[in-house]
Amino acid sequence: MRRTTSSFRRTKRWLLPALVPVTLALAPGTPAVAATWTLEPIGASEGVAGLHDLSFDAQGRGLLSWSGILPGRTPPVFGGLASRDPAGGWQRPPDLAGVEPQTAQIHLYGESRALLVAREARSSTSLRRLAVAEGQSDGGFGALGALDDYTVDSWSAANELGQAIIAWTKERSPFVRVSERLPGQPPSPPRDLAIAASAAVAMNARGDRVLAFTAGRRHLGARVRLAGREWGPIVRFGRMTSTAGVRLSAAVARNGRVVVTWGAVDRPCGVSVCDGDGRWRTRRLERRCGPAAVGPTAAPVLPLADSGGATYVAWTGRVRDGRRAVKFARVGPGASRRALVLSRRRGAVLDDVASGPDRTLAVTWSAARQTARRRFVMATFAALRRGGAFGVADPLTPPTVTVARGSRVAFQPLTGEPVVAVPFFVGRTVAVGAAVGPPAPAG
Repeated sequence: MRRTTSSFRRTKRWLLPALVPVTLALAPGTPAVAATWTLEPIGASEGVAGLHDLSFDAQGRGLLSWSGILPGRTPPVFGGLASRDPAGGWQRPPDLAGVEPQTAQIHLYGESRALLVAREARSSTSLRRLAVAEGQSDGGFGALGALDDYTVDSWSAANELGQAIIAWTKERSPFVRVSERLPGQPPSPPRDLAIAASAAVAMNARGDRVLAFTAGRRHLGARVRLAGREWGPIVRFGRMTSTAGVRLSAAVARNGRVVVTWGAVDRPCGVSVCDGDGRWRTRRLERRCGPAAVGPTAAPVLPLADSGGATYVAWTGRVRDGRRAVKFARVGPGASRRALVLSRRRGAVLDDVASGPDRTLAVTWSAARQTARRRFVMATFAALRRGGAFGVADPLTPPTVTVARGSRVAFQPLTGEPVVAVPFFVGRTVAVGAAVGPPAPAG
């Protein structure tokens, strides 16, 4: 699919595929968005309620998933998919079938494989089963296989080899259950590994994994399993006033360092880090954390590890004048406690983070943007880090387009291009398009 460069043609081609009877009048003199980013349309994508996962396989094919709702459609609630070929063209595979869209989590691995984790759609049995399905990175999935009945929430992670960990909670049960999978094998029988109502999981490329959870009313807990070994004991850390409503997220770096983030909107948020010595070090990031990132497993602080093993966190906080800000900090032994402010724009809210080849990083957020004709519109912004420092944040959407919160970002592994899926308003509905950043420098 050919990419456009002029502001008028770029905006027109991005918006027209949405099947909504809306006409957008663009002034010929509309300023262009940052020259280093191009926009790609995703056809027939109207009805987006919230973006879920965006990831790429080893061949450079991407898959984006979302939950959608569109009155007049059959069924009105659906799980949407869009696949991107390595050259940049987007297609709409058939929607997800047989699952509750808002629970779907999709992980790509290997050259073209995919793993779907979701709760089955409501049926006459009302068993509320958690199920998995094997598929392809083009959006095709096989039959669902049940993991457990009467499930509530679930969290999953996978690595490039196809190893996976799936955790979930059940109705009328205090335990977090966990199933694990080796490449080419079905998920293992579930085990009760902790007592908690909320959890998070993560895994690195060699198979080190973590299960983090709220441990009682005032602590966090975690169990770590190194590749080839058994689960370690429960470790409690991070004493706080209350764990009620706390949302967790986790990451495991290539060197085995574990990062667990925690917090709730308008309450304290922070990060806990564990290195090879088994000791957890906890740091509060903000007394009153800003809005959480959007998504089915939203957490107010997002952790990530770059390809070299360094670990970071991003979150929405505030600066001294009370203005909301998107912040970023390195965490781990010897890291500075000073946070980098990526955006002080009005209403700035963190959306997503991603790491790519050669220690590249990307952070996306939504914020207000003034235009000549309107006081402001909501826009999606992205900041890239290459060579150890972030560049100037780029607006990814044309000035006449108003976006919804919840963009998703991932790196195309073959080219090093950052790809950002951006939900935007068209009339009374929301569609999605993609903004593609510059490829990695040669050499």
